[in-house]
Amino acid sequence: QTRVEAQCAGENFIARGRQMVKPGWMAVMQLRYDDEEDEYDEDDDEGGDEAAMPAFNKGDKYELNEANFPLKERKTEPPGYLTESELISLMEKHGIGTDASIPTHINNICERNYVQIAQGRRLVPTQLGTVLVQGYYRIDADLVLPLVRSSIEKQCDLIARGGADKDAVVAACLAAFERKFGYFVKNIERMDTLFEASFSPLTAGGKPWSQCPRTKRFLQLIQSRPMRLYNKVTEEVFSLPQGGQFKLMSGRNCPAPGCGYELSMYVIGVGKDQRGYPICPNCYNNPQPEWGHAQAPGKGMCMECPLPDGAPVVRAWTVCDDDETGGVFILDPNSAAPAWRLVSTRSNFIIAFPGDVVKKLTVLKETHPEHTSHHLLQVDFHPGKAPPPLAPDTATHKCFVMEDEALVGL
Repeated sequence: QTRVEAQCAGENFIARGRQMVKPGWMAVMQLRYDDEEDEYDEDDDEGGDEAAMPAFNKGDKYELNEANFPLKERKTEPPGYLTESELISLMEKHGIGTDASIPTHINNICERNYVQIAQGRRLVPTQLGTVLVQGYYRIDADLVLPLVRSSIEKQCDLIARGGADKDAVVAACLAAFERKFGYFVKNIERMDTLFEASFSPLTAGGKPWSQCPRTKRFLQLIQSRPMRLYNKVTEEVFSLPQGGQFKLMSGRNCPAPGCGYELSMYVIGVGKDQRGYPICPNCYNNPQPEWGHAQAPGKGMCMECPLPDGAPVVRAWTVCDDDETGGVFILDPNSAAPAWRLVSTRSNFIIAFPGDVVKKLTVLKETHPEHTSHHLLQVDFHPGKAPPPLAPDTATHKCFVMEDEALVGL
């Protein structure tokens, strides 16, 4: 194999060439060889179709034109499904199974309809297999990652070499899986909701809702209880808080690093007591410890902000603390003229602004020098309605809520 690196217009380019030295077994299996060569390899700029390279010398210069360097347009593709041989190699790499047991493992997943064997002996996951793995991963990721099985195989090897006591290893494994089983049973509803969303007619009746930033497809809102969002592409189910209503916040995405899911509003209460909170389905189902205490996703009735106060989407809307409840006040995303209001994240407290005075409220990106979670609030007044000590004709005023005399007076 030959590799040539070149520069053109300040960009680096790589060309590869390959010439067969000895055909070996490919002399009698030329068709299979050609098929394999047509598959795309991320390390192969020409998708495997490499020809012999001419003789190049360091420092040579060439004119690029269509005649000597024809242009080809290609698209990147996802990795192909594993073949049986590739799966065996990965199992051996992670220490899963033995030469005698590996074929049995592969036969089991085929007989249980977790995978189907396609052309080229490739193992294609079925919907059942995909949903089962997703369910296990949601409850206890160790059950589908190779670490647990690999650890057990290593312990067995130690017993065979006399490096570990069999009874001690068996007792430790039984105790570990007993704990895992107990945890799994307590959280089995996560598996139930995933299977129901994937295999029941409810999926067909799902309502297109918000967009997933990874797949660029719309999540389906399944409105039967418990309400949840379902991604048909990845077979993911996102639990939602129960007890309120949901509205879209079109055009707004979660500011959390690496998230970007489209936001919705969680609305609770009725009439003048109605309160709205922003919610990101990904952050709600995967809260980070540094955000503060979080309610278990989808558990029981939720009559407050479903996200922790430290979640990036909540912090982006925070204007001041709620000292009485330990929460914070945020701009209600469900409020609009003439009823602008701030709502507490941990109680039903509401700060309402008179509609004949305040025309619009906007939370700005600037934060308080001492309280970095408090954002500057921009208040637009109706003509001639600005409160003292502001001049009556003041159109726009920027301030921190609890430190501003004009707003406190309202």
